[in-house]
Amino acid sequence: MTKKHVDTHKHGIELLHSMDEIKRTIDISNSKVKVILERLFRKGGNNKQKLINLSTADFYAFVVNNEHRLKEEFRAVTAEMSVQQELKLEPKTDTFKIPEQDFFKYDPGVKNEVEYLTNAYREYTSGYATSIIRSTSEMLFEKYCEAKDDIEWIYKNGDTGKQYFSIVYIDGLQHQWLFYADYIVKKKDGSIWVIETKGGEARGQDKNIDIQIENKFNAFKKYAQAKNLNWGFVRDKDDELYINNTVFAEDMADDSWKPLSEKF
Repeated sequence: MTKKHVDTHKHGIELLHSMDEIKRTIDISNSKVKVILERLFRKGGNNKQKLINLSTADFYAFVVNNEHRLKEEFRAVTAEMSVQQELKLEPKTDTFKIPEQDFFKYDPGVKNEVEYLTNAYREYTSGYATSIIRSTSEMLFEKYCEAKDDIEWIYKNGDTGKQYFSIVYIDGLQHQWLFYADYIVKKKDGSIWVIETKGGEARGQDKNIDIQIENKFNAFKKYAQAKNLNWGFVRDKDDELYINNTVFAEDMADDSWKPLSEKF
């Protein structure tokens, strides 16, 4: 009897940990996560609405053993629900300035290292833009800008922290999140562009792994229109770059994806 009590207590702790991890994914309370999971998987209530009818012990084990899968499913649901509604609360705003200095990961094994003269920082080289550090679309975009003669500077934005440029977007549950666009570029004509790079396509397969891409795209579009800002999502296909700043389409064969050289 004592052993059964200890095991149940242990499983209860594991369940709370798993629900806490799921909660972090979608930013709702543990109690709401528990209610959702119990309505879908645990015996009791209206059994016709359940996906699985599990006993308490089996329910605990199911949630703990499938924590990662459940997190991914919750992410997918919030990405698909009511894409980009109006923000209920106005987010805080601040003036962004490129930091005087910054830190970037470096690949010491890079061959034929060259300095990227278009980068906003001195001594930024191709060693900071290899496949170990950057995605394919990021590498191609930095090389593209380096080869252009109309670029004054390009800045690689950070991905977390108040010192970096970010835009607020909302998921299907009306929760606010921060989205950090990858690059800020100033052209010699004085125009400023903000660019987000995403995984493109390879051998006909979608390489994008960001399930919130459409929410971010729509939030970015709305922000750019309000600020009269040049912007775009850039993706790679067959080592060529394409840009979209009109209507989101996952399929890069869609006409909304244009060769980067046509618009940037």
